[in-house]
Amino acid sequence: MTSTSPRARFRAALPLLSLLALPALLYPATAQTVVTAPTATTGILTPNSPRVVGMPVIVAAAIDTTGDADAARRALRAAQTALRSTNGYAPAGDATYSAMAGAAAKNGGWAWPFSATAYQNIGKASKMARAMTISVTPGGDGSYSAVAEMFDTKNGGIVGYGRGSSQLAEGALEASVSEAVAALGQSAVIPGIIVSKPDGGLARLSLGTTSGARGGARVEYLGENGEPIGVGTIIDIAAGEALATVAPETIYPGLFINQRVRLVSNPSVQSALPTAGQLFDKDYKQFERNFALSLGVAAAVYYLAIR
Repeated sequence: MTSTSPRARFRAALPLLSLLALPALLYPATAQTVVTAPTATTGILTPNSPRVVGMPVIVAAAIDTTGDADAARRALRAAQTALRSTNGYAPAGDATYSAMAGAAAKNGGWAWPFSATAYQNIGKASKMARAMTISVTPGGDGSYSAVAEMFDTKNGGIVGYGRGSSQLAEGALEASVSEAVAALGQSAVIPGIIVSKPDGGLARLSLGTTSGARGGARVEYLGENGEPIGVGTIIDIAAGEALATVAPETIYPGLFINQRVRLVSNPSVQSALPTAGQLFDKDYKQFERNFALSLGVAAAVYYLAIR
């Protein structure tokens, strides 16, 4: 194989932009890897579709580790579909990918694998908070495995990792991609205990933001055998503790201090309820605004009174 620089290989791929209307990288490595981005016709949002609320995400690259360009494009479409059906994410639309095409054409330094700086540049060009890559590998029996990685475009660091696999006779690639994207949002099972039972049928737990919990997380209350006897939702959270609902209500009288609980489902950062500190900051800023307004009104009244 003739040796060429990454920059030359990138420029050789630029003619594909006119066909895809989006960035495309063909990067031969030890095993040829094909990287593509979605075409405008595979966009997520249209003027008639409902607004998606969540963390803005762009699929920056889809890779087939054997060099199959068609499989890479299928993986990218599957990743877009999986993001649409995953709570907490708002996939990029057509206009974002068009902007990315122009930015990629101007920046020959976006060579795969992307560096942390490249992810930051992708974020600046796309205005997306997250950039995701999806990589698929076929098995010899028609199976597929997939790896999804999520990056924070502000600092360029990886913040999510998910694996998937499928041995379906048909649609194995799509199924493995869907599983990998879903795994990005899987929560660690975080253990805790009940520390108090305040009024209102609520339970105060030892789960806080320092343990990885977020507002809106789902918890399970465990019986003596370790099996769940009830569930709840964290509705207020601080650094070292959280307040959670209890369901069904019939188990509340039997709950006791130091009873075991576990976090089983965590919302995304974008979908999480605000923390106690965030609520305090919001209330304090509102107080500052009201106080400043009151001072202004009082000064105006005083000025008019002494005239």
